[in-house]
Amino acid sequence: MSSLPRRVMTPEKFRFLLVIGLTIFTLFIAIGVSLVELGHQPNLSYPLVYLKRLYHLDSQVGRNFLAQVIPVFKRYRFEDDPDSILDAKGADLLLRFLMNIRNPSPEEILKTQFPFLARQNMAKDYSLVNTATQRITPKPVPPQTAPRPPVRPGPVERVPAPRAETPRVLIYHTHTSESYVPVSGHTHLHNGRGDIVKAGEGLAALLNQKYGIKTLHCDVIHDHYPFRDAYKRSEETVKTLLAEHPGIEVVLDLHRDATPGLNHKVPIKGKTAAKIILVVGSDRLGLDHPQWEKNYHFANALLEVLDHRFPNLAHGVILAEARYNQHLHSRSVIVEFGDDNSTWEEVQYSLELFAEALATYFSQASYSM
Repeated sequence: MSSLPRRVMTPEKFRFLLVIGLTIFTLFIAIGVSLVELGHQPNLSYPLVYLKRLYHLDSQVGRNFLAQVIPVFKRYRFEDDPDSILDAKGADLLLRFLMNIRNPSPEEILKTQFPFLARQNMAKDYSLVNTATQRITPKPVPPQTAPRPPVRPGPVERVPAPRAETPRVLIYHTHTSESYVPVSGHTHLHNGRGDIVKAGEGLAALLNQKYGIKTLHCDVIHDHYPFRDAYKRSEETVKTLLAEHPGIEVVLDLHRDATPGLNHKVPIKGKTAAKIILVVGSDRLGLDHPQWEKNYHFANALLEVLDHRFPNLAHGVILAEARYNQHLHSRSVIVEFGDDNSTWEEVQYSLELFAEALATYFSQASYSM
């Protein structure tokens, strides 16, 4: 029985398919670059902004796929900032797709072309001394004086040391540069502390002074260059603070929203407040997060208090694919106050309402215990 003839692709057909594939890929890149560049225009129409948001592809999805296909790839997975692409420039996005350069600089581009340059940071900056060839000169022993009889101290009145109260709430900012345009005139204060840090200070003051809930506010800058490492930096910060204060019960990462098309103004008791969004991470990207359901339960319990006391203040709870460092604590959540167009009066009023809701949550939790 004769075998079927094998189909052989001619060079002309191969070149034709190659040209078609490269054309489609170039078109895909051009669309992405155009959408990112259009996003920087202030008067951009809503459909284009929404299309830009839909085009946002998290690089973690690709890493998760490669980790399933290539087992050795698992050891190189880490959590980049999933929203850094939304503020990227067109040229940066092109280099990211073609050469995996996410924050172009002369140093990073040269390291991709000359791998030995990437090892320069690993060069040792110390020297070893052969102590076997060195002669040790003995130090002169001072003459010993005759011992004196001990002096018996008189009675000392013991004063009890003030008891330091353990913080119950930790507030920090992964995107420290986020700001409100009506407040500072910018969406971000790059490499600095934006308006969101001021919001964190206000929330901490309300919890500490008005409700007596000991709160620790961290204003360490995490989203400086390279910006993709913001969540890795904040992870180290949270780890350190939790080790220093193991009694912390709630961890809040304060942000402001950037999703187009959402109305972030809501009337509450005769005043306008900035709407709130609660974001919970999960293990859908393959990163270790076995107890994300506890964070999700906490966020929904907090949402229930918000809806009961201040209806329509919160948009709801978003269950995201990224982990957002919430694997470090069982009651950790991202809280977004308004968007980049919210006024400070709206944000401040929202902070007051949220502080009252969080205090109510604490009282209900202690009563149920």
